[in-house]
Amino acid sequence: MLARVVTVPDVTAALAAEVGRRLRTTTGPFQLALDGGPAVLAALDSIAAIPAQWSRAGIWQVSESIVAEAHPARVWPSLWGQLAVPANFNGIPVDPVGDPVGERAAQRYSASLTAPPCRGVLDCVVLELAADGGIGALRPGSPALRERGDVAVIAGQDGTPAQVTLTLPAFAKARAIVLVAPGADRREAVRRLLAGDAGVPAGRLRHPHFMVFVKASG
Repeated sequence: MLARVVTVPDVTAALAAEVGRRLRTTTGPFQLALDGGPAVLAALDSIAAIPAQWSRAGIWQVSESIVAEAHPARVWPSLWGQLAVPANFNGIPVDPVGDPVGERAAQRYSASLTAPPCRGVLDCVVLELAADGGIGALRPGSPALRERGDVAVIAGQDGTPAQVTLTLPAFAKARAIVLVAPGADRREAVRRLLAGDAGVPAGRLRHPHFMVFVKASG
């Protein structure tokens, strides 16, 4: 099933409200994967303010760059620092010195993901739609789009760092996908997504519980 599009005046507020609703209506452990896109990171304070039983939640990264922690491309410091909730945080264990390619980090993260309490099934994956139709670290033409496992390594190119990322199969197994498209520059990407255009990563997503928050124009 293709996505259900919801037009909202503020995608960050809508995202926080949706995460809160899902957390409050899920019994038992709740496994939440968060993208490192600007709109998702901007929503972290609002998500942290949600009155819910965070102690039963697990927080997972969608992707992480294989760079030092102080590098601006690293997601973990923002995720861990801003989302100040008593949840179980599961960061991608990148080590740019000892594991510069990221193979060990991908193996360790995959093992954590498939172990209890997650067992390879995330309750909700939050992604930001890029203007080129990319989602997370998955960009158009990326070899990782053909990956069959839940975790993959994307080699760096054109000066960008290598990344460890969840994959399309991991997203497909999740119980729900929430995508945010925060600006007018994402309209063409939303159109291609809704058309099921496999030429963009977002167009490859198929899920029975898949919604997209699009910012209202004006």
